[in-house]
Amino acid sequence: MKRSSKPPGRGARAAEAELEASFERARDSAAEERAFFERLMDAIVYVHAPVSDDARTPRLVQFRHPDGFDAIPFFTSLGKAQVAGSAAVKILGVSGRELLAGTRGATLMLNPNDGGVVLYPEEIATWLDRGFLARVERLAPVEFAVRPAQSAPTWLAPAINRSLEHAHFVSSAYLLETHSSACAEQPPGLLIWLVVDLTFAERAARLVTTAIQPLCADLDVIIDLAVHDVSQPLPAGLDDAQISPIFTRIKPI
Repeated sequence: MKRSSKPPGRGARAAEAELEASFERARDSAAEERAFFERLMDAIVYVHAPVSDDARTPRLVQFRHPDGFDAIPFFTSLGKAQVAGSAAVKILGVSGRELLAGTRGATLMLNPNDGGVVLYPEEIATWLDRGFLARVERLAPVEFAVRPAQSAPTWLAPAINRSLEHAHFVSSAYLLETHSSACAEQPPGLLIWLVVDLTFAERAARLVTTAIQPLCADLDVIIDLAVHDVSQPLPAGLDDAQISPIFTRIKPI
């Protein structure tokens, strides 16, 4: 990593502007999202390190996200890094590839002061290892009835279980079949129901999506995913004796 102690030149400013424009386009397009992350790997981004830290491998500053988890902030331009900085930090410039690889296992957030995006460890690892990015869409809640999944693909439950093996914040998972009482002609869908610590609700949803989405190319059924607060009772629909979790975390004795 290198210290950024002077304003970037004209070429660097143009590169920053191009990266930021790409990021804005990525908000609404899966194709643009992939293009942005490909560009990010070779772009220079900016991070904060403690001003008193002279270690050969710099330690990066983290902040507490409003949702309750810690994340390393990084920025698409030196100006954004300066606005978010303080006298206690120095600004370092580093390639996106070096940052993602060097902070593997951590949660990152790009441009946190501008409504940026959180990158969870599982997403970063999948991008580095396989060049894959899951596409996640938030949909408005709808009402439907659930029942035990009768026709889920055989690989789905094992894939969900593998993805949750080290996710300490997920206590259980259900694989359900959904059907709409208002529209009898609508084909049934599948629902993955995760019981989680709400601090990590989005991470839980994204890690399962990242795990299963590459396997769904030839699937002709809609799979939705919902999260449920572990501190609250399960909804009435899950009290059916025929419905049991496909994953349950064993609590240490």
